[in-house]
Amino acid sequence: MIFELSILGCSSAIPVRGRYLSSQILNIRQRYFLIDCGEGTQYRMLDFKIPKSKINKIFISHLHGDHIYGLPGLLSSYNIGNRKKSLNIYGPAGLNPFIENMLDYSYNHLGYELKIITVDHQIPSVVYEDDDVKVTSFPLRHRVPAIGYKFEEKSKLKNIIPEKIEEYSLDYNQIRAAKYGNDIVLSSGVVLKNEEVTLPPKHLRSYAYCSDTAYSKSYIPYIKNADLLYHESTYMANMQEKAKMRGHSTTIDAATAAKKANVGKLILGHYSSRYHNLNPLLEEAKSVFENTELGLDGKKYKVELTTDE
Repeated sequence: MIFELSILGCSSAIPVRGRYLSSQILNIRQRYFLIDCGEGTQYRMLDFKIPKSKINKIFISHLHGDHIYGLPGLLSSYNIGNRKKSLNIYGPAGLNPFIENMLDYSYNHLGYELKIITVDHQIPSVVYEDDDVKVTSFPLRHRVPAIGYKFEEKSKLKNIIPEKIEEYSLDYNQIRAAKYGNDIVLSSGVVLKNEEVTLPPKHLRSYAYCSDTAYSKSYIPYIKNADLLYHESTYMANMQEKAKMRGHSTTIDAATAAKKANVGKLILGHYSSRYHNLNPLLEEAKSVFENTELGLDGKKYKVELTTDE
């Protein structure tokens, strides 16, 4: 079952050659979630063969233009394409009037249901949940209300070992009981311990998204142990004061957050347009957190499914 992040854009403020503005697709078991929607998002979906018709949930971190100016075009394209499925957009206060005014003043009357869910940027909360996925929001520290998101797989039933079904002639009720973690009592009175007939539970994968934010210990608990962390790294360490003033992070800040949160892998992104060669940013981050990669337009980052030991 797939768990894969695709970067559509990784530039901050303005696009530069080869780097569009902030936007990502997270594919969890063929459920496609769009995270932020900077200018050019639709183009990147075409470039990287992302099926935009499969996107039913959009999560916006904050209302700076480089994270939302792709929304008007995307919503309009859905309408022109005769979309019928409802679309949910999650984001901070102000997102609703932004979209409503855009639709009103462009005389755009949608033929599909659009739900805009306001997320409180000051408190953590579960903003979306279904049988497969839970999405939790948490506060970031930027110049405007900003939200981080953590996407987590939800627990599934245990898997029965096929050979054990035949070996013990297990019936439907016994198999069901084992999947729910119970021991099995055979007709002979023998008790089979659950671990004898089931496989270890699958590791539940997670992804944390820290968009524009100054480094703070306050959000570390919400990204703890994420398999994959995207953390903005707008500047290198020699621009720490500017980063702090503008509510951004440096490479060292991002790597420090990853290390303190014990994440599996760190993805850098939201680079200042001043940086054409990104390798120095990567090297700087890796000096603190080794398992770091550059976020690059078109690159995919997969979290493999493993069993717990």
